[in-house]
Amino acid sequence: MTSPHWLRQLYAYRQTLWIILPPLLLLPIPCALPGTVAACGYCILLMAIYWVSEALPLAVTAFLPVIIFPISGIMDASDVSAAYFKDTTFLFIGGLMIAISVEVSGLHKRIALKVLLIVGPKPHALMFGFMFTTFFLSMWISNTATTAMMLPIIEAVFNEMKSTDQITSGKPQKEELPDDVTSDGKEVAMTSFHSDAFKVGYMTSSLQGDNGEYDDIKTPTSQISKREDIESQDGAEELSKDEMKRLEKLERFVKGITISVPYSASIGGTVTLTGTGPNLVLAGQFETLFPDADVSLSFGNWIAYNVAGASVLLFLAYVWLTFYYLGIDFRSCCGKKGERNESERKVKSIIEREYAKLGDIKWGESTVAVVFIMTVLLWFFREPGFIPGYALIFPVPDYPGDGTVAMLMATLLFVLPGERPEFLRKREVSENEGDDDCDEEKLCRPVDGVLVWKTVQHKFPWDILFLIAGGFALADGSQASGFSEWMGEQLTFLDGIEPWAISLTVTIIVCIFTECSSNAATASLFVPILAELARKVRVHPLYLMIPPVLASSLAFMLPVATPPNAIAFSYGHLKVVDLVKAGWLMNILGIAVISIFINTYGMVFWDLGSFPEWAEYPNSTITT
Repeated sequence: MTSPHWLRQLYAYRQTLWIILPPLLLLPIPCALPGTVAACGYCILLMAIYWVSEALPLAVTAFLPVIIFPISGIMDASDVSAAYFKDTTFLFIGGLMIAISVEVSGLHKRIALKVLLIVGPKPHALMFGFMFTTFFLSMWISNTATTAMMLPIIEAVFNEMKSTDQITSGKPQKEELPDDVTSDGKEVAMTSFHSDAFKVGYMTSSLQGDNGEYDDIKTPTSQISKREDIESQDGAEELSKDEMKRLEKLERFVKGITISVPYSASIGGTVTLTGTGPNLVLAGQFETLFPDADVSLSFGNWIAYNVAGASVLLFLAYVWLTFYYLGIDFRSCCGKKGERNESERKVKSIIEREYAKLGDIKWGESTVAVVFIMTVLLWFFREPGFIPGYALIFPVPDYPGDGTVAMLMATLLFVLPGERPEFLRKREVSENEGDDDCDEEKLCRPVDGVLVWKTVQHKFPWDILFLIAGGFALADGSQASGFSEWMGEQLTFLDGIEPWAISLTVTIIVCIFTECSSNAATASLFVPILAELARKVRVHPLYLMIPPVLASSLAFMLPVATPPNAIAFSYGHLKVVDLVKAGWLMNILGIAVISIFINTYGMVFWDLGSFPEWAEYPNSTITT
């Protein structure tokens, strides 16, 4: 039965209705309850609906405080605008510029292939190599970019293992093709990581992600292999039981190793303050909500606390995924290095060949590596906690922040040459060719910097920048309007519940909520509420704020939950049910690890045993 025309027309305009109806339906709130508290509540509810439904782009929704707060008398327009750009905002900007330089130079690809060479080609070791490499790289560059780089390597490894399996099965093989050409004659750049890297055969997945710079991730459909395609390769020839078992084992292997990459990227992003959006949301809003706090969420403090828990979760993820997809095989895990079958030898040759294509380390890679290491050291030792930081050498030690370091090093990347300068090539050229690049007739020209603005402009995730900044403005408005204090009064019913139970409950709620919404948007909505909840039940704010923020990055069960999940899903090896089956336990493990660490190591590290004086309510600002 065909639906009525008006109903189908209404459905066609559903996105427009999501934009128009919420502000109209919520309008009675500020009209019936005049005052800044109701106006701020109206803005928060409207932004929550738009962020969850994505009726408007996430960044556009983040601009609503600039419109609503001045009109409703909550904040002056200049104050609202200033709230968008804090030290944490520039930490995000500088950190992402450094991450872009790592991508542009290709340093991350060299690191990834080198680690894979070290761990070896055995299936269990190969999965560990991919997971550890993804975990480490996603600490410093976006989860999306890391996943987009690693999965084509996995695809090439899978194709070689599949072809080797067909050889050992005695099946006729097609004529050997060059390494960079697929069976249909199309070229594929295996290890490219830019969104426009693959030359032909694309399947485009439009994403709006946690780091935003890959709006269109393109995946080579020519490499997407299905079981039916393999079974029909020889026409009427049927597969024997042994061949079917080998095929099923290979399929499970490629499923496991494909799903391990986005999971590792999500876990790795929680380690550093710049690793993913929610971490920066918490750091920025904590500074706004508790300006007198004697503890700071600096880069050094954050990584010192989170690296242990994330490492434990990565290990548990490896154990779970290897058990579920590969099974227990001590010969594979502990076999001698020389005991390799044909498939493993071909996998090793692929990795060696791709690493050899990189050649010697280039000038730009070396420059980026030095700047990267210096940045991490400057971040960590500014206020390490266990020793006095170098910030004491400045006239006012509290003035420089992590954003200062990030912008200093990011600016250097625009100045330092991305290639060996011509005047340094002079001696080398004259020795090899007997000619000078810099003689009287030919002037030496300066080379471009490691970063150029056009590259940054193209690759920078501007939408996530404004999303995070909008959360800062929302937190400022909550404080200025008195909404935060009002929200605390509504939470009096939680006074009798144990703090650990409250923390566990909100962590579970956020973990479920983030499966269907942006993790940065989720953190922006929950952090102010959690701050008031902590004040009301008189618990250290970080005890209730850190676990849910970390959980907002652990979205493992759905392809739409994170861009890394969507990219892995687009390769065709995974079904939604595969993500659900592997992801449900990952969510449980993540919540368990986060909760255990905050109640043990976190108690000592953050001194969470008592309610601090700086977390007391400020003077009431409620107006009616």
